[in-house]
Amino acid sequence: MALVDHDSWDIEYEGCERLRHQLLVQLHQRQQLGQPKEKEYIQLTDSIKTGLEQLGKDVKHLKVVLDNAITWETSPQEELQQRRIDWDKLTSQLREINQKFTNSTRSNVLGAFSGSAWQEQGRPPAPRETPIDVETLKLRQAEMLEDQNRGLDALSATISRQRSLATQLGNEVEDQNNILDNLANAMDRVETGVHRETHSIGQVNRRDSTWGYWLVIIALFVAILVVVFV
Repeated sequence: MALVDHDSWDIEYEGCERLRHQLLVQLHQRQQLGQPKEKEYIQLTDSIKTGLEQLGKDVKHLKVVLDNAITWETSPQEELQQRRIDWDKLTSQLREINQKFTNSTRSNVLGAFSGSAWQEQGRPPAPRETPIDVETLKLRQAEMLEDQNRGLDALSATISRQRSLATQLGNEVEDQNNILDNLANAMDRVETGVHRETHSIGQVNRRDSTWGYWLVIIALFVAILVVVFV
């Protein structure tokens, strides 16, 4: 049976969400600057790289927490399924942030180079456009489907283990009931024997009391005879 256990999932998941939101804000701020050579741009870039590395580690550790919860069945199945969905979503969002960071870095560098070249020729730079990589999107969707399939397989295995445990528990309860029935029958036999022995002891006590009464009568009679004839 699974016991509800409030483990470290909630705290660590909220930490990942806060870090993800912070990275999105920093990416937006860096995109507004758009000049790779500016000091603030470089600082934001370093901060985003560090944050992405930390978020990647946190997401991996969150997977370990989820796998332990599934293995040891420390939470209800509905909660474990929701955690799996949340983890898949967080993993997908991490890939999107990495992709956005890479694309924006490449776009800013190319834009700065193009702007410098056009300015040297006396013409304005062309507007930057981020190309849509269809193959990348397909690959990302395939990875998400694969993660979801792994999650469903893990959930199916957990349900099968619980079904097996329920069957074993039912057999154990049936065995315990048989033992209790046998114990009740044995107690009935013991109680019957106790009543029988108690009745026998009562009869012996009554016979002993009758013999004692006649012994007293005989003793008195002998004493009277002694007094009369002496």
